[in-house]
Amino acid sequence: MEYLGLVILALVMLVIALVMISLNYLFGPKTPSPLQDYPYECGVPLYDKTAQSTFHQGYYLLGLLLLLFDIEAAFLFPWTVVYKHLGLFGFVEFLLFLLILTYGLLYAWRKGALDWQFEEEYM
Repeated sequence: MEYLGLVILALVMLVIALVMISLNYLFGPKTPSPLQDYPYECGVPLYDKTAQSTFHQGYYLLGLLLLLFDIEAAFLFPWTVVYKHLGLFGFVEFLLFLLILTYGLLYAWRKGALDWQFEEEYM
C-alpha cells in the first residue's frame, strides 16, 4: 500500500505519454520535410560545405567556455553541500578554484571569444 501513489503516478505518466504520441501521429504532418534529415551543426548551415571547410573559431571557443563553466557548476554544488565540514582550508581552495575560472573568463573576454560578429559567408 505504501507504493500505491507511486504506481498511480507512473500509470498517469504512461497514459499521458501515449496520448501525446498518438495525437502527434494522428494530427502531425504526413509528408517528410526535405530538410528533415539535413545535418545541422551549431547554427551554421552546411550549404556548399565540404569536410575540409573551416568554421568560425567562435564555435570552438564557445565550446571551451561551456566546458569551463560546466566544470565550475559540477564542482560548485558538492562544495556547497559539505561547506561546513571543510572549514577555512576548503574555503581557500574554493576561492582559488574561482580565481582560476575567473581568469579563464577574463582571458576569453579579452581575446574576443564572447563577441559574436559573423561574416557574410556564415549567415
